[in-house]
Amino acid sequence: MEISVAEFKNALEIVKPGVAKTETTIEQVTSFAFTKQNVISYNDEICITHPLANLDMQGAIEADLLYKFISKIKSKQIDVSIDDTEVTMKAGRIKATFSLDSEIKLPLDDEKLVTKGKWKNLPEKFIEAISMAKGCVAKDMIQAKLNCVHINKKGKIESSDGFRIFQFEFKDKLPLQTVLIPASSIASIIRINPNQVAKGEEWVHFKNEAGTVLSCRVLNDEFPDVDEYLKEGKKGIKVEFPKDLIASLDTAEIFAEDSMVKITIKKKKLTVSSGGHIATFKEDLDLSSKAEPFAFQITPYLLKDILKQIQFCTIYKDRLIFKSEDWKYMTELSIVED
Repeated sequence: MEISVAEFKNALEIVKPGVAKTETTIEQVTSFAFTKQNVISYNDEICITHPLANLDMQGAIEADLLYKFISKIKSKQIDVSIDDTEVTMKAGRIKATFSLDSEIKLPLDDEKLVTKGKWKNLPEKFIEAISMAKGCVAKDMIQAKLNCVHINKKGKIESSDGFRIFQFEFKDKLPLQTVLIPASSIASIIRINPNQVAKGEEWVHFKNEAGTVLSCRVLNDEFPDVDEYLKEGKKGIKVEFPKDLIASLDTAEIFAEDSMVKITIKKKKLTVSSGGHIATFKEDLDLSSKAEPFAFQITPYLLKDILKQIQFCTIYKDRLIFKSEDWKYMTELSIVED
């Protein structure tokens, strides 16, 4: 049978994030599984399924070699022939043969992984919300729930590392159960750009317009109530951030070894700094008005997303709050000597 190389490569790229980098106790986690109409990857954290109707193949093939081979093919079409234990692929003068395990051993039929209930539409700003929330999770697993994005069926998407809080509030309830999604799965969800969601048991399922389904395992825990920390006081001071801060953050991000940059404000100066043992970065920017000295750390891409929507924050005694129509971001402040 013949299949478009572009179609084949695109399908493999879509499911590739679900392929494990190393072998585990679960067989075939480093393979692509083909089920006649789909190509699937599974690594016990996420499972990605994408339609591949033009490839009538059943079984599993080691993912790394197959992907590298398909990526090198310059022909538009590739001829695929299959027997019980091998798959041969020809494109012009190129020929490669791969071992095929005709028995798929991944736990794709596990009842907990199966979609339960109807697919429901996600709100328009769902991707924006989980993307911003991802920038506020804890970097370690000491408290696993703080390494997750919390999706509340009442209409909130939130995250916190114990020092910072992000909360996006939708006007209506969200079409899924309250879940904690590990931060490690969020990038893959964003990547497929889903427009629908369905619940599962210990898993939640997302689907996009192309028919790609991404299932991710959720954490069974309870997220802390952060509403109290997001309340706005009466004695806050507004500070306007400089317009050229986004450009400065682009450079600071290169040096940010721990994925964080430090913002220091002192009098009428804002300083952006990042780096570690290998190299450091620092830039001073002018403020339009004088502010009390303070400092905070933040994920650079998150601050850039914030500044694209709002340039003002409100400073309280020990915290800073950015607030838009849809979301709030709070971070604790550290004292800077004047």
